[in-house]
Amino acid sequence: MADHFNKKVFITGITGFTGMHLEKFFIDQGWSVFGTSFQTSKNKNHFLCDITKKDEIDKIIRDLRPNYIIHTAAISFVGDVNQEQMYTVNIFGTLNLLNAIVESSLDPEKIIIVSSASVYGSSGHTLSEDLCPNPINHYGNSKLAMENMVKAYFSKLNIIITRPFNYTGVGQSLEFLIPKIVSHFKNKKQIIELGNLDVYREFNDVDYLVSCYYKLLLSENNSEIVNICTGRTNTIGEVLFFLEKISNHEIEVKVNPKFIRKNEIKILKGDASKLFSLIGNLSKNYSLEDTLIKMFNSEINK
Repeated sequence: MADHFNKKVFITGITGFTGMHLEKFFIDQGWSVFGTSFQTSKNKNHFLCDITKKDEIDKIIRDLRPNYIIHTAAISFVGDVNQEQMYTVNIFGTLNLLNAIVESSLDPEKIIIVSSASVYGSSGHTLSEDLCPNPINHYGNSKLAMENMVKAYFSKLNIIITRPFNYTGVGQSLEFLIPKIVSHFKNKKQIIELGNLDVYREFNDVDYLVSCYYKLLLSENNSEIVNICTGRTNTIGEVLFFLEKISNHEIEVKVNPKFIRKNEIKILKGDASKLFSLIGNLSKNYSLEDTLIKMFNSEINK
């Protein structure tokens, strides 16, 4: 991959959970890495930018002219109460980026636009890209609307839309389920309050997601929508079991009704066959237990 060294990759939302892991990966691979942050950063390659303000993203794209772009910036927490902001950032922030690229006459080698498996809604099937999306919350709906708008740019730019299923890892906010559970075990808490335990989810490793994005970025494919998944699901009970084994500590679980979401999706499992056909099966290098061990041993999110 030496011919890709010294090329610029531009990551929106670079100081977020996914962006942070992408930045480290690409720096380790020898790339020049730049990105946007919503907050001031001491890193000179991080640009303060509100993507809902087109003039701000215009200037960055014009000046930087990146070879590759990964768009992760979004309102990603499903429980976020500011629904108007969610739609503004997720839809119009994305359109601002794409319009800035087109208007600057930039032709990046590849653009990855990050959507979400939440677009599928509550279907009990193994979810493939051929299914008709049917989101049941504002987050999923904002991402589906974004996808529909992005498709109009397929004829102009080399774009892949990704639909990541649940993933976790070191540095994820304690607002999210797995970091919350890991933190309780790290701190030897006696009780944890959780929502619905009877759900099946993919709990993939953020490092797996990053590896998939890297392979897709360098692939010949474009104008595609691709699940980022493994097709493996676990229950919350299995997460608790692994962490009891890792920590030699038991926690009493109490179900708190306020943590149970309306329209809870019981099973969210992806069909990875399209992904594997494009980049190969990378999932065999990762397991939930290994992910939990990394998170438990990390100094972050104690």
